[in-house]
Amino acid sequence: MQRAQPPYSPSSRQVDTRLAYCRESFLNTLHEAAKEVIQHSDWLEGLAQAAGECFDELAGSPVGEYAKGVTASRISLVHDHDMDFAVELMNMEQRLRSFCKRELSVLHLRMKEVFEAAGRTLGAELPVGPEAVCRALRDFRDTERLSADEALQFIEQLEPSLCSHLCSYYRNLEHRLVEPIIEAAPSPTAPPVCQLAWSDGPVARGSLPMDPVASLRLAVLARCEGAGAPRSMDASLAAALVERVDAWLVERQRYGEGVPASVGGSELGALLAPPRAAAVEIIETICNYAARLAALPAPIRTVMGQLRVPLLRLALRSESLLAEPRHPALRLVDLIADLGRGMAPDVSPELPVLQSLMRLAQSLLKAPRIDDKDAMAALAKVESILEARKQAALSRAAVHGDTAQRLERREVALLQASQAVSAMSAGYPDSVAREFVEGYWLHVLAKAAYRYGPGSPKWVAREQVAQRLLESARPDPDADRRQMLMTQLPALMAGLEDGLRYIGLSEAHVREGLAPCRNLIAALVAAHPLPAPSRRQPMGPSLSVQAGCPHLQVLRHKQHFVGDLSLPAEWADVEIGSPVAVGLPDGKVMQGVVALIGPAQQLVLIADPDSPVVLAVTARALAHQASLAPTRVLRPVSLVDEAATDKLINP
Repeated sequence: MQRAQPPYSPSSRQVDTRLAYCRESFLNTLHEAAKEVIQHSDWLEGLAQAAGECFDELAGSPVGEYAKGVTASRISLVHDHDMDFAVELMNMEQRLRSFCKRELSVLHLRMKEVFEAAGRTLGAELPVGPEAVCRALRDFRDTERLSADEALQFIEQLEPSLCSHLCSYYRNLEHRLVEPIIEAAPSPTAPPVCQLAWSDGPVARGSLPMDPVASLRLAVLARCEGAGAPRSMDASLAAALVERVDAWLVERQRYGEGVPASVGGSELGALLAPPRAAAVEIIETICNYAARLAALPAPIRTVMGQLRVPLLRLALRSESLLAEPRHPALRLVDLIADLGRGMAPDVSPELPVLQSLMRLAQSLLKAPRIDDKDAMAALAKVESILEARKQAALSRAAVHGDTAQRLERREVALLQASQAVSAMSAGYPDSVAREFVEGYWLHVLAKAAYRYGPGSPKWVAREQVAQRLLESARPDPDADRRQMLMTQLPALMAGLEDGLRYIGLSEAHVREGLAPCRNLIAALVAAHPLPAPSRRQPMGPSLSVQAGCPHLQVLRHKQHFVGDLSLPAEWADVEIGSPVAVGLPDGKVMQGVVALIGPAQQLVLIADPDSPVVLAVTARALAHQASLAPTRVLRPVSLVDEAATDKLINP
């Protein structure tokens, strides 16, 4: 993309003016779109206020500190009564993003420049993008307390208007941001400002709102025009040049001389017609970017390097390489790159999937002639390899299905026990007794819930013992209460001992666990100072190997947890087969595919596609690790678009 740069650096006041304009025009656009559906002025004001807050939050920090997540009590991350609305809102966001894809891609580049001029970093989400729109709609729905049916009807009616207004707004905003700012009263000594004219020239066409590959293609063509390259040449001469460059590439590869970093910069490349030169430069840009991308492990970069010559040969011949929809060769590059992003940095090149990719690349290298059909066949082959790899992982995880269900039942029982402990101890001060209930008795209640269910007679009996202990531990008892404590102490201690034995503790551990409670009751009876609780820090999730299943690892919380843990919203639409990465307590990262989501959505199985290892992780543990470690859903990211964007920003 060719961009006219102002001959001076914008002042902070100018940058603030641009950001203010972005915010104001965003709110005005939503107002105009909503007016077609909303009849109440108060609702229009409420939506504008919510949108303004979302803009400020997304514009104020590089990662968007706004966290509208919900608790980790389920993998789906939404309450049942919010499920339909949340899912439809996410679907609408994706539809808006797809509808405005071309406009958003170039607007992101423009806003990145504005943010960098302001000393900020623009995150992955634009403060005026579909994410901000849908957050505003969610906040508006919560503020106005719309029912689920009302909210669904509202966004269904609003979507067509949003599509129309947002696309136009993004185009106009991009054009506005590319224009230099003219000060109202420039000083006499200030350098002159050149107003950019939007004419049909190389600069203007290099800044058209479209996807990065199309923008880069136009930028290359514009540069060729500026260099005086002919728009066309004799067909026979063009074909002869293509054949000569193709043969030259094959010879250099065959004799180990390697391919220069820029074929387009060679003597032969300079003779290519502009369309062929553009295709060659874009392939070189993609291959060079992949070669230095640290996110790809070395074996994947090797495969990309082997594909360089076949892709360059294809660029010489294909008439549709840069056309829409995206060519199979470029989709092939993206598919292999996404595979690499889901692998460990030190992955072995001997893995079957990598060996298959290397054989495929080498077969393309040996092909006497490369055309679109070869690229399509290679894409189908890679898709088949990756699908077989995923299905094998799912099959390996399926044998642990029964174990996973038992683990989830235990997790649900632990959550029920934790909720009961929180409720019963809420009215009591921090004490040794409360610490005992939260640390030991939690597991007594969890076992009762697992075997008999909450509310069963066994559960109620255990709950009553904990309640009596908490009531007995109230500080500053009078003489009558001290006498009552002495009378009730034997029965209370017997009930506590029975509970600890119930969860399998040895007699020594029973005595050790109850010692602080005995000391507390003794201090209350004697009117002595009460022992202070230890106030141990909450423990994080622990990783263990499931007994009898050497390849099944389990990551879970085993302790009482006060409050809620929130998962990032990206986990809301995780499904079977989704690639994910989970940071482990030992610092390692488990990368694999979701193989099972428990019926209660409290546990997932993640299978490593390249080894027998399967990880069972509870929702609470997943949320905890997401706040500390590189735990994320691995979304498809186009390396082709990344490379083109990088070239546009750093020509």
